[in-house]
Amino acid sequence: IVVEKLTKNVNAEHLREIFGAYGSIQELDLPINRQFMTNRGTAYITFNSTGSADTAIANMHEAQLDGAVISVSI
Repeated sequence: IVVEKLTKNVNAEHLREIFGAYGSIQELDLPINRQFMTNRGTAYITFNSTGSADTAIANMHEAQLDGAVISVSI
């Protein structure tokens, strides 16, 4: 899944904790802006099952995370 509109405060551990509630996470990629050492506002999460991904999208799309409304999609 793709998680967009993240604030600069969000880190990989934070995302694992939140999205791990929906299933086992196989891989999590949070690209970093090397100039500012902050995330780029987008994360890519791979779950071990498509059901977990669907549940995460259903529950987290347009949810608030660190004060910002995030977008979650395939």
